[in-house]
Amino acid sequence: MNAIRAIQSFFGPGAHPVFLAFTSLGTSAVLWSFLFLYSWLADPRFGRRLAVVFAASILTNHALKLAFGTQRPYEIDSTLATDSARRTGGGAGFPSGHSMNAATFYLALAFYYRHHRRALLLWLAALSLMIGVGLSRLYLGVHMPEDVGGGFLFGALFAWTAGVWTVPLDWPRRRLWAPFAAVAGLGLAFLGVDPLPCGLLVGALIARSNFTPPRDAKGRVLIVGGGLAILALLAGLVLWVLERLWPGFTKTVPVTFFSYLALAWVGLEGWPRVFSLREERPSPL
Repeated sequence: MNAIRAIQSFFGPGAHPVFLAFTSLGTSAVLWSFLFLYSWLADPRFGRRLAVVFAASILTNHALKLAFGTQRPYEIDSTLATDSARRTGGGAGFPSGHSMNAATFYLALAFYYRHHRRALLLWLAALSLMIGVGLSRLYLGVHMPEDVGGGFLFGALFAWTAGVWTVPLDWPRRRLWAPFAAVAGLGLAFLGVDPLPCGLLVGALIARSNFTPPRDAKGRVLIVGGGLAILALLAGLVLWVLERLWPGFTKTVPVTFFSYLALAWVGLEGWPRVFSLREERPSPL
């Protein structure tokens, strides 16, 4: 608690909007957007691998929160966090989800490009982003130092798995095992496991990464603009239209599970496959 008060005193109340913005760099929504952009523009094969590991990291974080059930700082002292800060997180304190997300995502890229000629700069950027997100959780008064440290530790393990471990993730005969993966994920969700990361994990597992990113500027603009539009429409359909028609329907286990399964699959395979049709069309004579 003293560490949180010291950080808040050092930066002062004027830094609150800055740290709110920085903490967004550890949210699942922002990082999945970054992941899709990376997959569309740079390396879809590693993008899909990172998606699988990242979804598993989110699932593990939820399980650890349930297992430890620790308090957040503002639950002990309500003066430590504003209402806007409290809205950035929910559930138990340990481990910090934002910190674990940031460590998993940014360090995975640093591990993967560890032999790149600019690896040192990548490591500095990844560590800076990770530490910045963790510091924002402390400043906002929504996590204890041990919550942030635990998030960094577990996230680093998942980052190493994504960026260094070479276990194959492209299994043959997807048509045979993909339905079983969906049924198994939905079964876990009905047993009490959070359906959101279950859906993301299954969607990433069944996606294929045989896609060549466009190299021309026009192609890059089209794949990014079209992909973001499609994902926004998909999210809007589920989160706004269906919820307006049937209040509470989108919060049910099967709808949540299949919505996020579809989101992951469309971002990693569905939209790239549609975009690839543009490259395969014969040019006019």
